[in-house]
Amino acid sequence: MKTSVFVALTMSFAGVGPLAAQTAIPSENYAHPQRLVAIDGHRRINLFCQGQGAPTVLFDSGLGDTTVSWRYVQGEVAKTTRACSYDRAGYGFSDPPPGASDVNSSVRDIHLLLKAIGTDGPIVYVGHSIAGLYGVGLQGKYPEDVAAEVLVDPSYADMGRPTPPPDATDDFPPPWAPLEACLALAKSGELQEPKTDAAKACVYENRSLDDVLRRVDRQHQTNPATISTKISEIQSFTAFAPSWVSTDTAQIDALNPQFGDKPLIILTHSSMPVMPGGTPEQHKLMEDRWMAAHGRLAALSTRGSHIVVPDSRHYIQFNQPKAVIDAINKAVADVRAK
Repeated sequence: MKTSVFVALTMSFAGVGPLAAQTAIPSENYAHPQRLVAIDGHRRINLFCQGQGAPTVLFDSGLGDTTVSWRYVQGEVAKTTRACSYDRAGYGFSDPPPGASDVNSSVRDIHLLLKAIGTDGPIVYVGHSIAGLYGVGLQGKYPEDVAAEVLVDPSYADMGRPTPPPDATDDFPPPWAPLEACLALAKSGELQEPKTDAAKACVYENRSLDDVLRRVDRQHQTNPATISTKISEIQSFTAFAPSWVSTDTAQIDALNPQFGDKPLIILTHSSMPVMPGGTPEQHKLMEDRWMAAHGRLAALSTRGSHIVVPDSRHYIQFNQPKAVIDAINKAVADVRAK
């Protein structure tokens, strides 16, 4: 079982690219929990809201990411309506999940969170990367929660339905294997002050962050609960023998989501570097599949649209935040006009 391009991308930050010169929410807002909302009676989800008005916009981040992912976008959207970002269970300042991190558990948490905070009607859901799966799943499981969606370079269900390798007996290490080694080091405390090469490989220093965010990011990266959640999300996303259908894909298949005439905007990156170890031919094939899949996602709604954002990579909200802001504001306006 080879490491998927998606997993390699999200674990290596290869998809970030240059940052835009966009005003960001002050970093101090991310150095502590904002509002810990109890769901399931006792589990707490960290929620950060700004602005007023309806519909509420809810931001959901990619694998391993937190509310920080939306610091260039949320404040601008909050000038138009209530804008909230949250840390999925196990990430940031949210409590760990009680079980597997997959589509069903994630959309259930969103549903419970919305009930707990009150939203004055269905929301505009904004999801990046793997959260694209959760947005589609939310529409399938709880359509009454959704007014519109903006999916930012989203993962898609067919990624969890690969063509089996020619020799399915090959014993490739699973894509979460490096994280299992990091989890053991985190539990032993060795990631707090990494001295060995193995420990240093577990802690990524994002030099684009300021001192405040770098310190918070390091805390999250060395937290065993965060690493465990990453492992679980990757396991749920990954297909392996004998079915070669991932847990997430099977759950979305069972939901069979359709968006009817709800606004659905799919934003796609315009360029990505060739992944380490890949060839230009493999890269083109993967990019063509990504583009075609995003077209199919947009077709889930009669009001779906697919936009390729110029000069962007996987983290479009970092490279071209205005494109994300404009798409969200359009979705909000469309919902208000109905």
